[in-house]
Amino acid sequence: KDSKLESFSLFGGTSMAAPLVSGSAAVLMEGLNNQSKDYDSFTIKNILMSTAIDLQNDPFNQGSGLVNVDSALGFVNGDNEIFIVYNDASYKNIKKILDPVAESFNSTAIGFEKLKFPSKPMPMTSWFAGQLSPGEKSYAIFTIENPTDNQIEIEIKPQKLSLIKKNQYEGVTKVRQLDANYLKDPDLKNKTAYIPNYIELSNVKLHKDLGDFFDKKNPIPKDTSLLILNINFPFNTFMNKTDDVYANDIKISSLYLYDWVDKNNNTKVTSNELSLISRAGSWGTVQELRITEPGEKFEGTPLVGVYPVPTRYSYWEAVPQQNATSMNYTLSASYYQKQNWSFIWPESSTITVPPYNTAKVKVNLVLPSDIQTGVYQGFLTFEGDKHIVNAPVSFAVKIPIDEKDTPILILGHQSDDVLYGNGYIKGAFDMANRYMAGDWRQYYFDIKDESINSAAIELSWVTDDTNLSVFVMNPKGEIIQTNMPTGIFGHFLGWVSLDWLGNSAFSQGGGFFPVKNKDNTSTVIYIPINQTGTYSILAHSTLFGGNSTTEPITLAAKFSTISADVQSELNEFNQTKIQPELFLQNKTKSISKFIEKTISNDSSTITKPAEITKETISNDLSITKQDKIAEETSFPIELAIGIGIGFMIAIVFVFITKRNSDK
Repeated sequence: KDSKLESFSLFGGTSMAAPLVSGSAAVLMEGLNNQSKDYDSFTIKNILMSTAIDLQNDPFNQGSGLVNVDSALGFVNGDNEIFIVYNDASYKNIKKILDPVAESFNSTAIGFEKLKFPSKPMPMTSWFAGQLSPGEKSYAIFTIENPTDNQIEIEIKPQKLSLIKKNQYEGVTKVRQLDANYLKDPDLKNKTAYIPNYIELSNVKLHKDLGDFFDKKNPIPKDTSLLILNINFPFNTFMNKTDDVYANDIKISSLYLYDWVDKNNNTKVTSNELSLISRAGSWGTVQELRITEPGEKFEGTPLVGVYPVPTRYSYWEAVPQQNATSMNYTLSASYYQKQNWSFIWPESSTITVPPYNTAKVKVNLVLPSDIQTGVYQGFLTFEGDKHIVNAPVSFAVKIPIDEKDTPILILGHQSDDVLYGNGYIKGAFDMANRYMAGDWRQYYFDIKDESINSAAIELSWVTDDTNLSVFVMNPKGEIIQTNMPTGIFGHFLGWVSLDWLGNSAFSQGGGFFPVKNKDNTSTVIYIPINQTGTYSILAHSTLFGGNSTTEPITLAAKFSTISADVQSELNEFNQTKIQPELFLQNKTKSISKFIEKTISNDSSTITKPAEITKETISNDLSITKQDKIAEETSFPIELAIGIGIGFMIAIVFVFITKRNSDK
């Protein structure tokens, strides 16, 4: 209060959103009660979503938008041609996925009756189209409810955010720079205030195309709905890996965006000439800042601030360490517009809703045959003269597995698009935050062959410093495999997993170090399969290398049967010593035939038949042979490992006993 040093505070996340939405729901329920109108929880949610303010962000960040209580009450009172939208398909699709979970869950063991999801319709504004295969179709019936005394004409638009331009700038931070305005203020003469490194976008012309966009008269492309600024740092400048203690020497720079009005026309930036538009900061290698409707945010010059935190920190100590040093960085500006989404087809692009009535429209979803497994998002926008509803749309794509022992390769790719997408992962981890921080990606495989009882999955990436935690869930929703063993920490200290450093005075919730079971850029997991259905693979970036904002992820998979019949395969392998060319020829033909039958020729999705070569099969055979040799010699190795583990446990036991005796 009354402080020149702290004129505002920042809050965010679920802790801030939940009470605001709860209060909004209470006000809305009071309004419905005053009108003697019946409602349930879905009614409340659909009204809040249908009357939200579009923030021009993507659905996974904003949902429908920002809650607007005035608009919600306007619908209840029948004002301003405000309408709501909901569909009957989302709940059915969610229920289809969750029913196997409910059937397998022993709710009576914890004092509840048998868990069962209701079969009655549950209307929802957002449309989850389910888990679909490439080339598959789906649809939803949307209901538009008009409580007003006016007829409403509504245009229906399938939309998604599309990248229209991206620019990049390379720089080096200058640390511990002082603000001239602070130095002149007598009230602040004993205070030290460091300033960001200011980058006037209109002057960034050394890189091709940047000058065109950052012209002083028109610095932002016309009709831009979303601006995303990203700054990323190499991992070895974020964390000093030569330190004897992991995460003991960390430094970052934060990202700011200002509106600068040069009051004295001297072309020099001082703090009293700046208005903060937004900021971004995390203890990681990538910072991201988003501005919606950026063309409306500036009266003066858009100014980026890269602020080097003046001191280094240790994960283990709350007090700062020595002064920070310069950091190389890459700054990018990505501009987005809402454009037509070709996957979605309303049966009518316009609809008329009579007064005090409803209207229905069927909306179709048609997937390309070469679409990659993952999760997809967009909007279905219902636009009237006075009101707009943004209905979020999402669906998951699964790959059917109806034959076994066929290699599947899902190629990753470097993306200029920094929105959520498939085939790459973003650097969003936070060393001082919770485990959930970081980026998540999903892959789905639909097992149709009942004889398949095992799978091998390899996930690979690019930079040594990136780390992915991987989880596999069966159709019942159970985590059946992960690459994160709990180890000694999990057993004796109760920590969640080996890659979590635990709480510290600085961390607020957990930091991470790499757990990799193959090499620095890949991890392999072996999955038990005991039923048909959809298996989900979740990959989570707990650490990110930071050489760019995104990093490709490639997935290789093979689904097999492990049984006594394996002996016949070994016999077949032994025969290759006599007729290797015949064996390779037959294997190549069978793999090529399967891939041609089930997968399109899009190389971004699955390996083409031409890529299955004799060399590939030979490599597979050599691995099989090595595995066989390892199996024959595994007993002494396992014995040695067992003795070693026993020795470690004994040491830990002695240590714990000694600590107890000391106490």
